[in-house]
Amino acid sequence: QFMDVLIVDTAGRMQIDDDMMHEIKSLHACLNPAETLFTIDSMTGQDAVHAAKAFNDVLDLTGVILTKTDGDARGGAALSVRRITGKPIKFLGSGEKTTELSPFHPDRIASRILGMGDVLSLIEEVEQKTDKAKAEKLAKKLKKGRGFNLADFREQLTQMNNMGGLTSLVDKLPGMPNIPAEAMNQ
Repeated sequence: QFMDVLIVDTAGRMQIDDDMMHEIKSLHACLNPAETLFTIDSMTGQDAVHAAKAFNDVLDLTGVILTKTDGDARGGAALSVRRITGKPIKFLGSGEKTTELSPFHPDRIASRILGMGDVLSLIEEVEQKTDKAKAEKLAKKLKKGRGFNLADFREQLTQMNNMGGLTSLVDKLPGMPNIPAEAMNQ
């Protein structure tokens, strides 16, 4: 069908059994993939380490995809899986859509974990997910002094929601972990 990429997704489970591992090894041999990425939920904890080791022992993994990185447990699973497999983390997933999968940049994640923000990712996200034509139209309207109305406000909220909402944006700003939790919940 003239496709240059084929993604084969196996059933995700944390229980490792011999039949499943034999099946996955046979499938891998038949397909001979260019990439074999192990996908793991970042909130799984120690089970992630056991699953990563089992798959790494059976398959020639080329990297890791870490999902649910929008939660609080971002660092532990990443470090453990990287250590066990010896393979690089290639992508992070922060939602259920393919648009919420992004390349892994270790320095940016370290900055976020340390509370220093991730301004580069914020800029990239705004550039990718903002409707530039609508933004320019609003800027021209404001320059002419025609004001900011309810429809403009709604459009801004919609665009912000497309970027993961206010929480996603705030998470990437420097110093945000220093703000009291009570202030963030208001």
